[in-house]
Amino acid sequence: MLSPTGSMRLAIAAAAVMMGASLLPLPTTAAVTKAEVDEACRESRAQLTEYREAQAAFREAAQALEDVLHDIQELEQKQQRILDSMENRNREIEALKSTVEEQAVQLYMMGGFSNPGIILSASSVDEFMASSEMLSSVALGGKQTIDSFVAARNELARLQEDLEDARGRLTVAQGEAADLMTLQEQAMEREQQAYSKLNSRCRELNAQYQKQLAEAAAARARRAAGSVQTGPFICPFTPGRTSFRDTWGAPRSGGRTHKGTDMFAAWNEPVYAVASGTVVTRVGGLGGYAIWLTADNGIAYYYAHLASFNVKSGQRVTQGQTIGFNGNSGNAMGLPPHVHFQIHPRGRGTPAVNPYPTLAAACFK
Repeated sequence: MLSPTGSMRLAIAAAAVMMGASLLPLPTTAAVTKAEVDEACRESRAQLTEYREAQAAFREAAQALEDVLHDIQELEQKQQRILDSMENRNREIEALKSTVEEQAVQLYMMGGFSNPGIILSASSVDEFMASSEMLSSVALGGKQTIDSFVAARNELARLQEDLEDARGRLTVAQGEAADLMTLQEQAMEREQQAYSKLNSRCRELNAQYQKQLAEAAAARARRAAGSVQTGPFICPFTPGRTSFRDTWGAPRSGGRTHKGTDMFAAWNEPVYAVASGTVVTRVGGLGGYAIWLTADNGIAYYYAHLASFNVKSGQRVTQGQTIGFNGNSGNAMGLPPHVHFQIHPRGRGTPAVNPYPTLAAACFK
């Protein structure tokens, strides 16, 4: 039996050991190498190769589709600008036409021209202009009005040619977009099929490896230091049944930039609450059927382009609960079904951060 002095010495020694241990650096998860992933996936090598090839094909098709969609947006905006200009020219021509008619009638009444209606015939403009010097004696500045009328009609004809060219290019771009959407969907299906055949150890190490790549890419781009510290967090889709890439900051229509990650999955695929909290539903605008989930720790998550809801606004949900179904509502209509996902660490109304590393860590499992 130890004496009181001995017991005190033992307690002090134990405390010193504990204090010393607390000063040591905490163990960190060792980085996973591609070779380790390959070794863990040795039994699933063919499936891993197919998985990686399908991932690459998906990302390539997704990037090409994004480029084409950007071209389509620009062509649509150009088409609208041309239509607006044509409308202005038509109004100008109608006003000038009225003035020219009055001038032609005045000239006719003065005996200076035998046919006042000839000015309005496209084939007779040159003929009329040959005699237009006679309008110089007419009030309202006859020759100047005629010149403006002809110039406006010529401009309208040029705009019509530009419009036809823009429409032709738009049709080609839309055809390219449709082909790329098919390629993207096919690659996603191959990716999911190959993923489902990987063994559990292969999935685990591959997930960690993918997370490392995501965090490194985010750091290089200075967009994020790594996964956002969200607390308990799960993938919005069943892992292995969604495909996505880092598009944070990519250009969008109207001068906007992308403030989230587009997660592609099958139509009506269940969408889960990534954390426990309260939901608010919205319908309309760019997001279509959308959900704001405010977690218990105050972090807000935004899901857009859903096909439908499985919750009511104001409802409390638990992590993993199905809150909606994948779709393409809002301004995603016509595109492959996907959820536009955002993370707002300080809640709704505050800036979003790049969600890709967080999603990669949770979904690549």
